[in-house]
Amino acid sequence: MAPISRRTFAAFLATAALTPVLGGCSSSTGSSAGGEGAATTDGGASGADAAAGAATRTVDTDKGPVEIPANPQTIVSDYYLGEFLAVDVKPVIASPYALNNPFLAGLCDGIEALNTTSAETSLEMIAEKQPDLIVTITEADYDKYAKIAPTVYIADGTRTDEDLFRYIADLVGKKDAAEAYIAEFNDKVATVKDEIVGIVGDRTVSILEVWPQEIYTMGSHFARGGSILYDMWGLKAPEAIQGPMVEGDEAYKVISVEALPDYAGDFICYGVLDGADSAYVDDSQLWKNLPAVQAGRLMPYEQVAFMHRDPITLTNQLEAFTDFFRAHADTAA
Repeated sequence: MAPISRRTFAAFLATAALTPVLGGCSSSTGSSAGGEGAATTDGGASGADAAAGAATRTVDTDKGPVEIPANPQTIVSDYYLGEFLAVDVKPVIASPYALNNPFLAGLCDGIEALNTTSAETSLEMIAEKQPDLIVTITEADYDKYAKIAPTVYIADGTRTDEDLFRYIADLVGKKDAAEAYIAEFNDKVATVKDEIVGIVGDRTVSILEVWPQEIYTMGSHFARGGSILYDMWGLKAPEAIQGPMVEGDEAYKVISVEALPDYAGDFICYGVLDGADSAYVDDSQLWKNLPAVQAGRLMPYEQVAFMHRDPITLTNQLEAFTDFFRAHADTAA
């Protein structure tokens, strides 16, 4: 069973009944906020100007131009949540998958979890709220949503994390707030970069995640904070990860316990799927003999939190990584 991506989650939403989805999210590295699909106002005005001067505006979406309210008030999102919350916008309905993120705890009061028992119950719940904007990752439900309210479909993997944040913020007239958030986050990353690089030195860092009888390893393309570790800080992964999953486009790989020595770095970020029994890894001699395990250079993370990559989650991941490496400053290479 592969870690759930945004695309896979969208497929789940579009089909039958759902259970809470536990997984991760892929991202693109090649789009820009001003490129095709970026939100724009009529006549090139900013989101704030459009909100002040008109009842509606037209935005470019992954389904073509869509007319939306200039200042939407009742918003539904079947996937994206942290991006809205980061600019102080609270949807009335959000995906239970997103609401389950511990990093968003305390920010979601009043938001109802989308009833995902079936497609019909989801649509009924949304219609009852009479939203003036729906933002969806679910292409299969686009036409149904569009009959309820103006709907913006955002395809998975077509924008970088930053550009996705900018795009969503612009939909609600919060471009400036998003830019401020991004600038503050990037400054935090840069402020500690030299310190972290000095601690890690030439040693490697890996992300390993245990599922029932499956071990997953990820690079910089599949959440878990890999974009911070490898892209922003420039830390190195073991070569088996670095080539295909950092420098290449591979999102993740399933490995065996026997392969752990090739994929385990000198520092290990270690997650376990909620409810999974990790004893087959933790109790194995191969695991116990790994240098990182023996030296205590192991950072357990809560899988249900680290699988997301919205701005709030990334900020919390940054803090967790910083604390982890600083705890090993006395072992600086």
